[in-house]
Amino acid sequence: MLGGKGLMTTCLIGLLFLAAFMNSVQAQTEALQSSVKTAAQDKMTERKVRVQLKWRHQFQFAGYYAALEKGFYRDAGLDVELLEVENGVVPIDQLMGGAVDFAVADTGALIYRSVGVPIVALASIFQHSPSILMTRGAGDVTDLADLRGRRVMLSGGYMNAELVAMLQAAGLSLEDVELVPDDTSVDALVDGKTDAYNGYLTNEPFGLENRGVDFQVFAPMAYGVDFYGDTLFTTEAKITNNSDLVEDFRAATLRGWSYAVEHPEEIVDLILKKYNSQGKSRAHLMFEARQSIELILPNVVPLGYMNIERWERIAEIFTEQGRLKGPVEMRAFLHPSDDFDRFVDVLYRQRENIGAAVILVIAVLLVLHIASLRIQIRARTAELEVAKKRAEEEARTDALTGLPNRRCFFETASRDIERIKRNDGDMSVLVADIDFFKEVNDTYGHVAGDHVLRKVSEVLKRNVRAGDVAARIGGDEFAFCCPDSGASEAEALAKRLRDQMATQKIDYDGSQILVTLSLGYAQYQPGQSLDELVQNADAALYDAKRNGRNTIGSSQNKVREKAT
Repeated sequence: MLGGKGLMTTCLIGLLFLAAFMNSVQAQTEALQSSVKTAAQDKMTERKVRVQLKWRHQFQFAGYYAALEKGFYRDAGLDVELLEVENGVVPIDQLMGGAVDFAVADTGALIYRSVGVPIVALASIFQHSPSILMTRGAGDVTDLADLRGRRVMLSGGYMNAELVAMLQAAGLSLEDVELVPDDTSVDALVDGKTDAYNGYLTNEPFGLENRGVDFQVFAPMAYGVDFYGDTLFTTEAKITNNSDLVEDFRAATLRGWSYAVEHPEEIVDLILKKYNSQGKSRAHLMFEARQSIELILPNVVPLGYMNIERWERIAEIFTEQGRLKGPVEMRAFLHPSDDFDRFVDVLYRQRENIGAAVILVIAVLLVLHIASLRIQIRARTAELEVAKKRAEEEARTDALTGLPNRRCFFETASRDIERIKRNDGDMSVLVADIDFFKEVNDTYGHVAGDHVLRKVSEVLKRNVRAGDVAARIGGDEFAFCCPDSGASEAEALAKRLRDQMATQKIDYDGSQILVTLSLGYAQYQPGQSLDELVQNADAALYDAKRNGRNTIGSSQNKVREKAT
């Protein structure tokens, strides 16, 4: 777990990397503008450049052909000549002898650097070396350890360093195998002259497959030995005296490699037309192209990327084999040509801190997201509770008058009547109807009728006790549930409501509307249901209406009292 100090350091590193990246983008833009300007100035005076390849023409050098034929070198003001290897020619020797300006060589260049040869690595094109050991698949060698006491063909000098390291990783030394003379033809393996052959993953497997020869491959990377392949080199003097040329050549070369890996078929056709000194078939070159691109890793790391830690590990292997004569100052040996390469190198070396920072940021974002979700859930739950409560209230309230509606009246009255039954108490129900309400609608309109209903409701609410329930249960019909009230209390309430309403003048649109109420009440009798109680009050109301309106009817004694 990261402590407080480590957490702060990790976050600062993340911020510094972001700032460095933005600076890198700006630097790249400025460099591009400068490159375009330089190319335009130098177009008429191209600089001569000679490049020593490490082998004869094939897809292995596709990026150089692309840069030459697509005009990338010309755009940079360079006149480039590519030189194949001739018998006895060593690329590094050609470079240090001044015969060429740049050379393509293996990681064995470290050995030269360890004895003071001032060579500098500019770009590693192959992120993984294509060098492999091959055996016959039909033989009895199924593992590297089976090569003990067998014949093994290895390239001379430092070129076999990674294969020797692979054998050592498998528990074998050179003394455990029989070394046979190096032969560039895979026929030595096919004809049984050797049990293991040093080949290239990009080349020999194609010939064996076409000949129907069963074989197996042992790659150093599978044994933890991971060398670069085909690195571009120059000299310290060249960088010191002509740094612009070095940077321009490197940038144009990488541009050529970018084109080559994106257009392999076009470059294969170019090789067949102008660079096929080995007479390879198109199928063979396409096989080499596919294998090469997998080793270049263009979609994983920037083309030409070099990591100082990998070079240091390669130096360790050379030292273990007794090949390195002294320490190598990697910062002098490696030459990141621009801020972006330096930035990538820093990113790689700080990958653990960056990983921790990324995990931390993701964790914080996840926590914040979860907290946000919880807040949203709580807020939504509260909204739903309010909406539910509002819906329940609306379902129990008459929208026009604000009084409880029929449903609420019967629910409340049902609870009250059950309580009365248990406690042997009194309870009465009143029902009221506005007299001649239809005439109000016919005379003044339904809007006026709604206004009258609201005003009548206000009168009813003002005149009932706190424990009573006044509800609108129909168009112009109202009901009252009066718990703990006998017939006399119900009759008194009925008279009060009738008299209040008879004296109430309702103003509407310049007119005064007078309305009266007819009421009926009934007292609960033991054993009655709520429906029966309400039916009795309804019957009393109808009796009152038949007796001339503005009247009170009682179900107890059938007495009808007409208002004076």
